[in-house]
Amino acid sequence: MEDMRLAKRHTRDSSPRGIFVTATDTGVGKTLITAALVAHLTQRGIDVGVMKPIESGVSRSAKAQSDGARLQRAAGSHDSMAEICLYVFRLPVAPLSAARADGTIVRVAAIVRAFRALRKKHALMVVEGAGGVHVPITSSLDVLDLIYRMKLPAIVVGRSGLGGVNQALLTLNALRQRNIPIVALVLNQLRPVHTTTARVQEQSTVNLLRRLAKVPVVGPLPYSPSVNRNWNEGLIRLAGTAPITKLARLVLTRIIHEGSSRKRADAKRDGHSEA
Repeated sequence: MEDMRLAKRHTRDSSPRGIFVTATDTGVGKTLITAALVAHLTQRGIDVGVMKPIESGVSRSAKAQSDGARLQRAAGSHDSMAEICLYVFRLPVAPLSAARADGTIVRVAAIVRAFRALRKKHALMVVEGAGGVHVPITSSLDVLDLIYRMKLPAIVVGRSGLGGVNQALLTLNALRQRNIPIVALVLNQLRPVHTTTARVQEQSTVNLLRRLAKVPVVGPLPYSPSVNRNWNEGLIRLAGTAPITKLARLVLTRIIHEGSSRKRADAKRDGHSEA
């Protein structure tokens, strides 16, 4: 039902909404979860557009394994990589340093223009950031500024183990300070949980964040070694799991709710203007 409502609104809404996936840190599984969400939504028949506006650490020999390329495949997208990933850098460092090494300046305005052009073509946009919210992308702007300028609600991906509480709460608070809506916090297992100590640490992290985050907490997603062996097979398996299904439902509900709220606001404004 949600899928049909989104598709119907897309036919009459030239400015469809989207979601921005950020993280508490680098290496916490942001691309995997973003791609699984995209694959799940695509399997449900939703026309999903994807963006990875800035990506560093991409060598010429490994472009097919880049985050942008993986998102493109997950969506079955025919958009060009130039549209999906505007800035691709060789060095595996923060975007500001990577851009300087290549003699390039990241233009946030160009990213926003590319995003607006892509979202006109798709019912839903899923955008993946680079690292955490305070990672610098220019000398004066960071990922948080990019999310704010794109006017998108955020999903935060974090670790389910030790250290996850502080990182998640700092990230959520940073988003709230900029009045950026938060759809969910997704917790991911970064390594197998075999020992009693590791299980206790994870349970503590999950319980605390469910009480303190004040947003829906999804997961923890179990550690999946199959993704390391075969990305595509592991991704398909993850896309069908209960946590990704829950995340997709939260995304669709949020976007449909925002669309309805915007429609009521427009109707109210039009009524006042007629009066």
